[in-house]
Amino acid sequence: MSDAFELIQVGELAVGFSENVLPDTDQLKGKDIDIFFEDGSTIKYIFHDKHSLTWESSDGSGDEDYRATCSRRNIFLVDFVKKDLATSVSIVLDFVNDIATVLTGSLPGENQAREDKLTRMEKGLHQTAVDVSFRHGSINTKFTTDTPKHETTSELVGKRVRYVYSENDTYEHIYLTENLYTWHCLTGIEKGMADTDLCHYFKIAENLYWFVWREKLVPTLGVVIVNLEEMKTTGKIFGYESDDFNKRINFPVGAYAELINITTFGDC
Repeated sequence: MSDAFELIQVGELAVGFSENVLPDTDQLKGKDIDIFFEDGSTIKYIFHDKHSLTWESSDGSGDEDYRATCSRRNIFLVDFVKKDLATSVSIVLDFVNDIATVLTGSLPGENQAREDKLTRMEKGLHQTAVDVSFRHGSINTKFTTDTPKHETTSELVGKRVRYVYSENDTYEHIYLTENLYTWHCLTGIEKGMADTDLCHYFKIAENLYWFVWREKLVPTLGVVIVNLEEMKTTGKIFGYESDDFNKRINFPVGAYAELINITTFGDC
């Protein structure tokens, strides 16, 4: 590997990362789902068929193309990008507990993306300019103080997991802390490259986790559900297709997982 740094655009990963994706599911077809959030707001999702939905809220409405996968019985990951706003929306629909967690994400503009990391640190900002927000809600019933939520978790911390996205694309993740992880490309066009980025973990069920990461060098939002029972992931990556900040790409990803080791730190 050359010592020179090679910038890999997000769009270049789309083909290799999509080889081992879970199949799209049509189990949501014909369903109308109301999500009642903690703050009292609501949003309705009308699933017309396998790939088209309508959302309605007090802020407006829209018709979108979506993708849904089933990571475990009655637990779905729904994903789409709003056509008008270029906003990424990812939803964990958990019909086991009749709850949902909604992730809204957005990419930085060109000026934000090119702002150097030292300047961002001096402003008290995260090194990544990719923005996210999480909202917890109840499905088809009012949210109350007794409503459970998908809670943040540290259960992945200390685990080192290898992910095989395709015959040619293999990465490892080292989950360092509750907000940081390291990715390292073992095979593929990013071979030998690695970085440490901001991340978020939520526990969906036993051995089922929602893992979200935000890269700082090339603006990227990654969203996957990691199933450590079936050792499989499902999700997506959202970023700029090339060095043109007017072209976004949102593509499915999936990998077979292998737990390499677990590091424990005791009380230190």
